[in-house]
Amino acid sequence: MKYKKGSLAVGFPTVVNILLLLIFCCVSMLSLSHARSDLMIAKHSIEISDEYYKADKKGQKILGILSNYSGYSPDSAGHEMENLLNEQGIAAIYEKGTQVLSFNLPANGAGTLQIDIHIIASGKFEVTKWKLIPPESE
Repeated sequence: MKYKKGSLAVGFPTVVNILLLLIFCCVSMLSLSHARSDLMIAKHSIEISDEYYKADKKGQKILGILSNYSGYSPDSAGHEMENLLNEQGIAAIYEKGTQVLSFNLPANGAGTLQIDIHIIASGKFEVTKWKLIPPESE
């Protein structure tokens, strides 16, 4: 019996298997790095949202406190509200001509929450601006 040398029969499938293994390894490493970057983006997004909602909650709480000044004249209410916010460490500005009280609340990494309140008759007010300014544009 004659035996044939099958050098190509043994070598070629081995080379193909090694190449397939390398391709699968590269694809899995790319997939892993993509998943890690998605995780970091998701964590950052959660942190930013959490900081915004904390500032929003603080703003809502401040509006509840400021509603105690209903019944005052607009100028008197504006000055009282400005003084109250300044005493709490929040820089507030009341413009008598437009009857607008403006103040900013820090939202840490999310930026700054700008709130403008227009004081109308008998000390009641309406919110004219409730805007988050991102840190890049500050």
